[in-house]
Amino acid sequence: MKRKRGRGEGSIFQRKDGRWAGFVTLGYTPDGRQRKKWVYGRTRQEVAEKLARLLPKAWTGTVPDPSGLKLGDWLLHWVEERALRKGLRPTTIRNYRVYMGHLEPLLGIPLPRLTSLQLRAFFANLAHFSPSHRRHIYQFLRAALRDAVRTDLIPSNPMDAVDPPEGGAVRPARAWTPEEVARFLEASKDHRLHTLFRLMLATGLRIGEALALRWEDWEGERLWVRHTLRRDGTLGPPKTANSHGYLYLDPSTQALLADWQGRLEEEKAQAGDDWEEHGLIFPSRRGTPLQYRNVMRTFQELQAKAGVSPLNLHGLRHTYTSLALRAGLPPKVVAARLRHKDVKLTLQVYQQLMDEDLKEAALPLDTLLHLQNRNKRDRSASKAGRKKALQ
Repeated sequence: MKRKRGRGEGSIFQRKDGRWAGFVTLGYTPDGRQRKKWVYGRTRQEVAEKLARLLPKAWTGTVPDPSGLKLGDWLLHWVEERALRKGLRPTTIRNYRVYMGHLEPLLGIPLPRLTSLQLRAFFANLAHFSPSHRRHIYQFLRAALRDAVRTDLIPSNPMDAVDPPEGGAVRPARAWTPEEVARFLEASKDHRLHTLFRLMLATGLRIGEALALRWEDWEGERLWVRHTLRRDGTLGPPKTANSHGYLYLDPSTQALLADWQGRLEEEKAQAGDDWEEHGLIFPSRRGTPLQYRNVMRTFQELQAKAGVSPLNLHGLRHTYTSLALRAGLPPKVVAARLRHKDVKLTLQVYQQLMDEDLKEAALPLDTLLHLQNRNKRDRSASKAGRKKALQ
């Protein structure tokens, strides 16, 4: 008995060779003919699932016709569709366009004719770029072609046969020692942005997240991270989906924020009509969002005053991680505070911070024996003290 076609399945039928086939109409050609997209599979269910991915775009003209479709056309479509669907940040879209500029020698190749050998030759000629930039171009192209496979524009991803660019040397994370942190806090204690820098050191917040904080995000012991401040002064979503969440604040940091709130109310009253209310915890003297370059300039001046090792603002996040790990917090807890999706990322990125402690653990045998004997004497004295106290 012939199965009736399910609603929303498009046209599905079984061929004489036993395979199943189906199509959806994507629109019309300039001469009025239907433009169809065919898919194939071993079972009706397999074909129905492939059509289900195409049906939401059928009749809209948004699915490119694979015949004659060039790589550049697909990448433009992919970036635009991804920007709408995922709400990409402007900086991400800008980076995608940069990657497309580097891919210009390949953009005119028809998508079905793009080969792994062409891609291997292309990436072999990118040695003049940094390892990270080569890796980003590789990941961008691989992801775009993976989606082309998912939508049945090409049968397989030619990037699967292209090895990822070598990573090269990873720039080590830089962080302050506890002594340097103390010197910086002392040098900045009278500055208007002292609370901002101290909060970042106490929580590991990114600079964009800290500058985007609003008073409604602070709920006593909880501080919500809901936005990041873009370079154009607007609020956008956090860096990743996992970055959205809340942090617990210790009592001293809560008191610090409360003091700053009172001081900010005084600034607001003094500014009068010049104040522009944005609800930010760390605004400019007029209430507007702080500009990154001004914060960085202030940070550099305070570092010079304190006589500490120079860091960029992200170095405060590294410093928090270093302090937390040295204090004995479990890596999983530190990763959760940093809002890393995987604890492995925390350990990989900040491995060099712990290497300093491992280096200090390389002690001579005489020193190890001395410490062991001293610990035994301390334990014996403590045990004798407890015994005496019980008598």
